[in-house]
Amino acid sequence: MVVIAAIGATIWWLDSRGSSGVSPTGVRYGPVDIPAALASPGSEAGPEEGKLAPDFLLERLDGGELRLTDLRGKAVVINFWATWCQPCRKEIPNLIQAYDKYRERGLVIVGVNLQEGKSVIESFAHDFGMDFPIVIDRTGSVAEDYRLLGLPTTFFVDRQGIVRSRFTGPFLESANGTNVQGAIDVTELEKRIEEVLR
Repeated sequence: MVVIAAIGATIWWLDSRGSSGVSPTGVRYGPVDIPAALASPGSEAGPEEGKLAPDFLLERLDGGELRLTDLRGKAVVINFWATWCQPCRKEIPNLIQAYDKYRERGLVIVGVNLQEGKSVIESFAHDFGMDFPIVIDRTGSVAEDYRLLGLPTTFFVDRQGIVRSRFTGPFLESANGTNVQGAIDVTELEKRIEEVLR
């Protein structure tokens, strides 16, 4: 038991030591203010439809970092997920398929992993073939800012940075005309993507 605990502690330490929670520019990872140049007068940030998507800066799985407002001008799907979440696992192939279909038209899917270590996420992303950007919300502060009610939760953000819709639950293919309770059909995923690509 002691050996297993020591191995687990070592893996956790190796996973967490690479991230101090602060970007190389000195900005703390997590929610950040929207740059004044990108916030139109009278606009309000929030995870609700019609508001500017709250900005965040997070460490990328590939070692870089991603700031949401750097994607302004592109349609963005923000998908909050975790490797232990079974509905997340079931919907990921549909997100990958949608990304492959729409990325040439300016779609970016950002997978926001909640509070897991890099080694766990890397193995999962490799096994599933996730080739869209994956960022790590180590503290859960971005999920809190987006007021998540469960996983997976997906936000659809248009080219101006405005939240057009949100959905809690998985996007799954229909099986004999029926869906798993709480799931949305893949055609609904594509419809929502088309709305933000306009």
